[in-house]
Amino acid sequence: MKSFLRFLAISALALAATASAQTVTLLSADYGIEGNRLDVTCRVQSIVQYGYLSFRITNYVLGGDPAPDQPKEFRIRARDYRGRILDYVFPERQEVNLQVTDRGPNCPNAGANAPYQGRLNDDDQQRFDSYYTRWLSYRQHNNQGEVLSMQNRMYDVYNHYGIPGATPFDQVASPTVVQGSGGPGSNNGYSDLQILQATYGVPGHTVDVANRLRELIRNSSLTFHVNNENLGGGDPAPEKHKVLTLTYSYRGQKRAITVREHDDFSIP
Repeated sequence: MKSFLRFLAISALALAATASAQTVTLLSADYGIEGNRLDVTCRVQSIVQYGYLSFRITNYVLGGDPAPDQPKEFRIRARDYRGRILDYVFPERQEVNLQVTDRGPNCPNAGANAPYQGRLNDDDQQRFDSYYTRWLSYRQHNNQGEVLSMQNRMYDVYNHYGIPGATPFDQVASPTVVQGSGGPGSNNGYSDLQILQATYGVPGHTVDVANRLRELIRNSSLTFHVNNENLGGGDPAPEKHKVLTLTYSYRGQKRAITVREHDDFSIP
């Protein structure tokens, strides 16, 4: 078994060295052992960023363990610019570094929504997922002190991996964690933008429109035209010039704005 693993490691290094001299197009990828493999083509395609496929082969990154307690291998089939079909084999826990074109399998949303998922090592990913789920829970209970604490811990992970600070947390958390929380844009899921209070009208005649605005948040942002129809169809003060008074939190920072009827606004 040791000699077999040594052979795989040498083969993987040799193939990686060959691939580094050229850019290939990913055709398929699988992970496991003979007779029990996972098709991980789309998962691998989603990891490709800026022309490079670079990650460490683990069960966590590839979405499961098809053969518990057994040494697994990761296989890639690719095509070079001449049309030749190339096969690469890497042992579990090997680092993969390949130049890969932006073309590839027809995978939904591959590489588009979560470019940093799968980049953290197993231990850091588990820590980040814990911070993320606790952050969501503290937000629901409006515990701002703990919200900021979890944010700071997640940003520490960002700094360690060189992830830009503007990257939404759900693009780093594991897909199963994000889906379990409701996903981006849902009432229970992730959003950097949180509507705290919102009223529309004139002094003495206002309506609460906070829930209406929360429903319209998309990808942690809100772009809106202030009028009666967009705010629910009612008019709290007919024939008077109304205003929207909004208090919101973005990445833990509380802010307040006032927008006149018929004006547009966008936050953050």
